[in-house]
Amino acid sequence: MFRLIHLHADNGVPRIGVEADGYVSARTALAHYRSRPSAYFGVGRFDHEGTLAEIILDRLCGPLGDCPRPASVVHAQTYQRLCATCSLGLEVLTVPELTRLLGIACRLAPVLARSGRHARLEMASPAGNRIAREFAAHVHDPIWRMELCTELDRDPGSINGLLIGVGALTHRDVLDLYPRLRTLADELPPGVREELARATARPLSPAGVAGLRLGLSLPA
Repeated sequence: MFRLIHLHADNGVPRIGVEADGYVSARTALAHYRSRPSAYFGVGRFDHEGTLAEIILDRLCGPLGDCPRPASVVHAQTYQRLCATCSLGLEVLTVPELTRLLGIACRLAPVLARSGRHARLEMASPAGNRIAREFAAHVHDPIWRMELCTELDRDPGSINGLLIGVGALTHRDVLDLYPRLRTLADELPPGVREELARATARPLSPAGVAGLRLGLSLPA
């Protein structure tokens, strides 16, 4: 059995969260993972007793996977996947070091070709890239917000653009834009709003940061 997992730091201690949905194969789980790579850390393989036996990390570099180089390490604080170039100058963990830290076997998923019979189908969403670029300058525009919500309904992968756009705001931006951020939170498709509200339980994750900055929270 395979399940999507989260990994975040709690006072410097790594904490693993597990999604309820299970998948019969690693390939199927990775396909679901790649639809929203910012929301998850990787895929967990569970043994017949339900114990997490192995963590499979995707080789897509960065939150959207739009860096062409395969990831080989993870950031030591955020656990974001990074390639050798994007990790220059940062504190990182190799896969063996991550295994020792978590006490659980970790490995990288096979590299998938970008063309031909084995081409990767789950490419980064172009709409997500546009949303991330435009977010700070356009979130005040009700027409833009309406188009954003339509895109989130049409293309689940575009939520990564929302996460990056909200996460890139400075603290001053959040204060200045907070009324518009709250309005957007009310306008989001129900499924997206509920997912971000649940993510606030993981405040250091990209989805958790976005949920909190949008004024969302878990129901009391």
